[in-house]
Amino acid sequence: SSEAPIPPPIIPSIILENLPTFNSAFCFEKRLRSLETSFSEYRQTNPFADAVSAIPADLSEMELKKILIEKMEGNKSIQ
Repeated sequence: SSEAPIPPPIIPSIILENLPTFNSAFCFEKRLRSLETSFSEYRQTNPFADAVSAIPADLSEMELKKILIEKMEGNKSIQ
């Protein structure tokens, strides 16, 4: 025998209006701000953060020195 499907319950709108939002239920904004603050503090106190950001500049300087040395050696062989 086939039974008729059970309709979903009717939820009064007053209940729906008072349901917490994702943000309020999980304090999303507060947690996000806390994570941002923690990460910012970590970057300021971590000695490796500055070292890592300096790597590209150091590599560029080394590449320029290498090019200069190669040019100087090339000029020596011409003379």
